[in-house]
Amino acid sequence: MFRAVRLAAALLLACLGLVFTVTSTASAADCTCKQAGLEKQVAKADLVFVGTVDKVEAQGNGFLYEITASRAYQGTPERKTQVLSAGGRDACGLGELGVGTSYVFFATGADTPYAADACGGTSVANPTKVDKVEGLLGPGTAVEPPPPPTAQLTPMEDAAPVGFARAAAPGAAAVLVGLLGLVVVRRLARR
Repeated sequence: MFRAVRLAAALLLACLGLVFTVTSTASAADCTCKQAGLEKQVAKADLVFVGTVDKVEAQGNGFLYEITASRAYQGTPERKTQVLSAGGRDACGLGELGVGTSYVFFATGADTPYAADACGGTSVANPTKVDKVEGLLGPGTAVEPPPPPTAQLTPMEDAAPVGFARAAAPGAAAVLVGLLGLVVVRRLARR
């Protein structure tokens, strides 16, 4: 009898564990947003730009992307910028984007890292997607790298240069020591 009670308790715990696992997985896998049309995606975005993913770094359940922006259609991203997608692919995040791949980013925010998710319209920058964006927003502008730093003249001390005698003194001293050493060695060799 005791064995049957233990078996029933074990089955009950296993079933409860299965129920909790299935419900938590189902709720995490459901992305409840609906893809809006391009015009609505553009209206919700603070920035629309094409950029190539340079690095992907996991942050909690989401990802932080380091991006080199090449063309801006809306907003003014820096050439080197960052986008954060919280939650991962199962929670409407962008997932782990491919390094070296160009994407059209629909991002929100006033400063880096900007935010983006799958509902906002971010996708691979294929010719069809770029043509649709350009049809709505125009040709965009190239995102240029920052100009190289300019040379700065650093003033040196206003002291006069060292005179010849002072500059040559250490060398002359070394020559004298060497000659004296030769004289001493010759005298010792004669004895």
